[in-house]
Amino acid sequence: MTNSHYMNNSHKIKAERREKEQQDRKKSILKAAREIFFRKGFMDSTVEEIAVKCGLAKGTIYLYFKSKEDIYISIMAEGLNLLKKDMEKVSGIDLRSDRLIEMLVHGYYDFYKRNKKYFRMMFLSSQPDVRSRVSEGLLKNCIAVGNDCMQIVSDIIKKGVADGLFRKVDHWAAANILWAMVNGIIMSYEEDPIYREEIVGIGLEEILNESISLALDGLRVKR
Repeated sequence: MTNSHYMNNSHKIKAERREKEQQDRKKSILKAAREIFFRKGFMDSTVEEIAVKCGLAKGTIYLYFKSKEDIYISIMAEGLNLLKKDMEKVSGIDLRSDRLIEMLVHGYYDFYKRNKKYFRMMFLSSQPDVRSRVSEGLLKNCIAVGNDCMQIVSDIIKKGVADGLFRKVDHWAAANILWAMVNGIIMSYEEDPIYREEIVGIGLEEILNESISLALDGLRVKR
């Protein structure tokens, strides 16, 4: 074996080791940031706190993430991908489209209950002042995953139309309406306890069930 071959192998090993170290450091930053963001929220957290938590210099953090917003969006993307996996599991079940829509809404509600911190992050990330400071690549990735989730709903509605269960509708528009409806209801309960307790007087799960029943009634072909 030639010296050049040994040198190439040595460079490859060093490069692989360096890559692993970088990935481990990035995971360490995200782990520290996740704990701080979940506990304090975005506005009250700082990059300095994240650096102290994971034992790195503040400047080192910026070698991996352009801004606090980039770190925040990276963690939010974790939650979005968890939601996508949950939705994909439902979409693969061989059931009628109306039943699948019900399961998606119930699954989304379960996701919300299990992952309230991720859920809140998803909605803060849509604020213009946050989005404006996020790297383009990260933002595009999150938008792509969000579109994938919406496509799952759209495809189920499209199948319902093809099967004669649902009336002819723009399935993409219908999917967005359902998404907005469910999110709006959850956020109204999440953000405004006065609205939830004194005005509505109905539990979140109960009102979600009623809303999806009304939505499906509007989608179904009238017999």
